[in-house]
Amino acid sequence: MESLLTGHQHSLPFPAAAIGWGAPWPAPDALAALQALHILDSESEPAYDALVREAAQLCAAPMASISFLDAERQWVKAQTGLPGLLELPRSVSFCAHALGADSLLELHQAHSPGVFARNPLAGEQLGVVFYAGYPIRTAEGHAVGVLAVYDTAPRSLSPEQQTVLRLLARQVSQELALRQAQLARQAAEAASQRKQVFLAAVSHEIRTPLHGIMGLTRLLRESFITPQQEEHLTIILSSAENLLTVINDILDFSKVELGRMELERVPFDVAATVRDATRSLQHLAQSKGLALHTHIQDSAIPTVEGDPFRLRQVLLNLLTNALKFTEAGHISVTVDVAAEDARQVQLNFCVEDTGVGISPEKAQEVFRAFDQAATSTARRYGGTGLGLAICKSLIELQQGRIWLESQPGRGSCFRFSLAYPVSAYAPPTEDVLPVLAPGLLQGLSVLLAEDNSVNKLLATTLLQGWGLEVEVATNGRQALDLAEAQPYDLILMDIQMPQLTGFEATAYLRATTNPNRHTPIIALTANALKDEVGAYTRQGFTDYLIKPYSEAELYRVLVRATGRTEVAPELPRPSYNFSQLGRLAHDQEFIRKMQQLFLDTVPEQLRQLREALSKRRWKAASLLTHSLRATYGSLQMAEAMHCLKQLEKAMHPPPPTPQPLLNLLGLLTTITNRMADTFAEHLRQQAEAADSTTVTAHLLPDNTPEEALVSI
Repeated sequence: MESLLTGHQHSLPFPAAAIGWGAPWPAPDALAALQALHILDSESEPAYDALVREAAQLCAAPMASISFLDAERQWVKAQTGLPGLLELPRSVSFCAHALGADSLLELHQAHSPGVFARNPLAGEQLGVVFYAGYPIRTAEGHAVGVLAVYDTAPRSLSPEQQTVLRLLARQVSQELALRQAQLARQAAEAASQRKQVFLAAVSHEIRTPLHGIMGLTRLLRESFITPQQEEHLTIILSSAENLLTVINDILDFSKVELGRMELERVPFDVAATVRDATRSLQHLAQSKGLALHTHIQDSAIPTVEGDPFRLRQVLLNLLTNALKFTEAGHISVTVDVAAEDARQVQLNFCVEDTGVGISPEKAQEVFRAFDQAATSTARRYGGTGLGLAICKSLIELQQGRIWLESQPGRGSCFRFSLAYPVSAYAPPTEDVLPVLAPGLLQGLSVLLAEDNSVNKLLATTLLQGWGLEVEVATNGRQALDLAEAQPYDLILMDIQMPQLTGFEATAYLRATTNPNRHTPIIALTANALKDEVGAYTRQGFTDYLIKPYSEAELYRVLVRATGRTEVAPELPRPSYNFSQLGRLAHDQEFIRKMQQLFLDTVPEQLRQLREALSKRRWKAASLLTHSLRATYGSLQMAEAMHCLKQLEKAMHPPPPTPQPLLNLLGLLTTITNRMADTFAEHLRQQAEAADSTTVTAHLLPDNTPEEALVSI
């Protein structure tokens, strides 16, 4: 008897097959439902413990339990008053009878002596003579368990107690429904994770060789080749770019399906975004002999808040689609303001072409994934059938709508409507990036960790062409050994490598004392999933590049990471804004004093900062950068603030050598000098104007009216 009450790890004296006394055999579908819950042998849970205590209290019973039954046993999930009980053989279980009942089942020893004779709970230790159990059902109606109360004295449940037990059993059923929902969510998340892993693997396996194909093709096009060879290389590059588009479409469609497509909300210029998208496809239109126009009233469209990247993606998909299906004529992009108030503007977009057109009955099908207007479309024009589906999803994600107006042979007009909040802020200025100036990276030493031979050849060729000294590691372990042996100005670290991944090698370099603990490390990855690339900067990388990357992208990220930058003469003059000064922004005398104060103090502060950095006086350098932040911030000098933030970030922790900081300071000094020139020119003009006014005033007679002075 003792073994039955201390746990399922002990042997049971009653055979599990002894069911001849009337316990119903479990239904297969109920057993399947129970197994799907994964509740047998699970840990205790407060919700179930509370329900058995409530059942015992409200039914005035000394004992209660919540049990689940499979083909062989009654397993106790929660109990009170039944010390140590974990399970019983199903063959001797009271609950096996209650499980087959449609409603409450009461058992009395006087009425069912055979049932009580076989159940150990009726023995001398507990002496149960009364049992009442209510079946617990899943959401589909399968009875999988029982909520029961027990007593050692003969009795019956009152109608109120019967109602209480029934309601508590339903609460247990609700807990099971919640468990089913949680399991379903976990299964969906697991499936989503497997899909993400699969897509990441596919993306990596395709992007890696594609990077080599596109990079080497571009290099060959720059060499001495015949016109026919150039044409062949152009076709290769175009085919590779088409393949890259397919990969990106699949990744975007997957994000939409999984609900992981995230939208930015930043101030942006709609007209500039539309023109940028159109401009990027002008060469394709010209190669087909098509005219590509935009019709936008810039002055009518305010600065809005939204996601310019996704708007550009929609326009590029629609324009690419129009170029694909248009052999002659024109393509136009039109943007109109449909409605506007102080808070929001409703914009209507139209991408119209003179192509093959689509019949009205097919108009909705083109927005479905993998569908095209005719089965011959994919054979003739290519494509995955995902572009328009992605457009529809992106627009609906922004609470907009898209529709098609078309007739066969008369072209198509894809229209979509989007509402954007009107922004009170100007669009952010783009990062100042250097042009491909020769010699900007001359003499830098770089460690290239890359296991793919084609990509290794491509990167080495580009780096050596820019005058860098390159050392190559073909696996993560070799990269780590080289990085521990000597310092480098920069490390290019592939993520997927044999022996050690780029993550592991970088984590080790950042966590241990070595010559490259603070060296800029750029992640080279073929994984374009945002969840992955967003983690790189949090795991010790300075920046990252997604394969296939272009020569310009590689060059710019190297310049940005190393601070080897210079302001190209064609860059616009640095911007500033006095609006942060409030009403003083309109006080010309105060502005003149601010400009003069800038000229008198900031260049000297930069000189002091250079001295502090050179001598590694980090506290003094930190105080100076803090003071400069206030100055640049009050004038809203975006370029200078961006450069100063990079400088501050690079100072914490201090690098082993101040040279990268001095390079960044050089860029900040150049920007500041250009701003100082602007202020000096303003002050000179004001001084000349003031002198001119003074001279004129002396030449006027004393009785000259004040109105005349204003006009002069």
